Amino acid sequence: MHSSVLRYFIEVARCGSVRKASERLCVASSAVNRQILKLEEELGTELFDRLPDGLRLNPAGERLLKHARETLHQYQVARAEIDAIKGESTGHIKVASMDPFLDDLVPAVVEEFLQVFPAAKYTIAPAQSLEVPRMVVSGQADIGITYVGRLAAGVTTVAVANCPIGVVMPPGHPLADQPSVTLQECARHRLVRPSMSPVVTAAQAPEFAEFWDGIEPTAVCSSMPVLRRLIMAGLGIGCFSKIAFLSDLRRGDLLWRPLAVAELAQLQVGILVPTQRALPGMTQNFVDRLARRLQQLELGTGVA
Repeated sequence: MHSSVLRYFIEVARCGSVRKASERLCVASSAVNRQILKLEEELGTELFDRLPDGLRLNPAGERLLKHARETLHQYQVARAEIDAIKGESTGHIKVASMDPFLDDLVPAVVEEFLQVFPAAKYTIAPAQSLEVPRMVVSGQADIGITYVGRLAAGVTTVAVANCPIGVVMPPGHPLADQPSVTLQECARHRLVRPSMSPVVTAAQAPEFAEFWDGIEPTAVCSSMPVLRRLIMAGLGIGCFSKIAFLSDLRRGDLLWRPLAVAELAQLQVGILVPTQRALPGMTQNFVDRLARRLQQLELGTGVA
């Protein structure tokens, strides 16, 4: 099997550096570099442009990257099916996630997973954005879902999706006709919000963090279903990603408008796994399905 060399190639492509990739893989730089050179020799072409500040995929490398991701996904699926044949169909999947992604993303994957691994056990813990990577590093979780940026050492991002923050409101709200909403406009209306720290830090979006600290919400609640009902009832508007409200947006029960804050428009959510410990085949299969579902959700966020 050539899964190892493909993993090395994917990580070098992601990091743009053999050294950085080797640190994430916990493998010697020389071993990673040797495998990349061997791969290029077998294919008869270079896969990277060697630049002064690192490596960049060339057209051949871009094509191989697509193949490598597809191949590794199919390999993990096959591993899971073989484990099931051998009777290794039980295990414990531990997920730490920001609350908005527990409404549809995680439950949908669990439902799908039950068809293949009905005996699997789950621990699914809601956590704030900064807590998720720490839980993955410590072993409290094997899989994390959170906003990505400068993550701590010990975690690897295996999938990302664009996930901007905007304003969720009922149809007919005074802000509904605007293509985007400023924080100043948002502050003129009643707001509801989760009873937790802001989903993004002051380092990620200082203007939004200041706004969050300064508002006096009409209602504060830790339950997303309750917050959804309050917004529908017209008690207030809320600042969230679309992903937690996709069903409501598709039905037209709620509307979403982007906030006119550049940092919020560039936010990405990622699926994190530990760097220094290998996940069991069944857990890795869950990760692959989660990544695929996240990408489907990203494509499905083009709703009003």
